[in-house]
This record gives sequence, structure tokens and C-alpha cells, in this order.
Amino acid sequence: MPLQDFLLPLENVKFHSKSSVRYGDKKYHVLITDRRIILFAQRGHILKSDDIVSERLDRLHGLEYSEKGLMFKISKISIQGTTRIDIHGPASELKPMFHNMQSLINSE
Repeated sequence: MPLQDFLLPLENVKFHSKSSVRYGDKKYHVLITDRRIILFAQRGHILKSDDIVSERLDRLHGLEYSEKGLMFKISKISIQGTTRIDIHGPASELKPMFHNMQSLINSE
């Protein structure tokens, strides 16, 4: 199913991850729109199914960023909304994502 099928009418994409990140024990790609953060993946080899996690930006009330490691930096973004979402991945991917989320949350 194309990603456009998951977007709401008049929802604009602000950020799209280049590589996958981890949420729980699964890998996802991240899409940040002007209204939501969306984690999405396609599961299965023969019978494909979509795996989507979504949280509205106006419901977020906590956002934290942390890094570990010297040579291979692993980052974590903790998002507190209706549920807590902890995203893990390379610092080169998560740092721009964090800054983008901060600017979108602060603009509301």
C-alpha cells in the first residue's frame, strides 16, 4: 500500500527518514508531517502487511534526545504522548529528526 494512503487530506510531509530506526523490537521508517509522527513498515515476504504506529503532534508533551558511543553513535528519541515511544537509531538520522520535531511542536 502506498504511503500516501496513510496521510490525511491536506497533511504535508516535513521529514522522511533515509534509513530504518528501531521501535520496540521492530524496524520502521519515520515520516513526520505537520500533524503527526508516523512509523511505518511493510512486514512479510509473500503475504505483505502494513505496520503503522502514529501519534498526533498536538498530543505530545515530552520530547527527549540522547546519544551513546564514541565512534558509532547510537541515539534515542523518547516521545511522550498518549503512549511513550522510544526510537533508537544512528545519530546521523535521529538528530535531524529531533530538531524537526522540536520546531513543529514549538510552532503549535
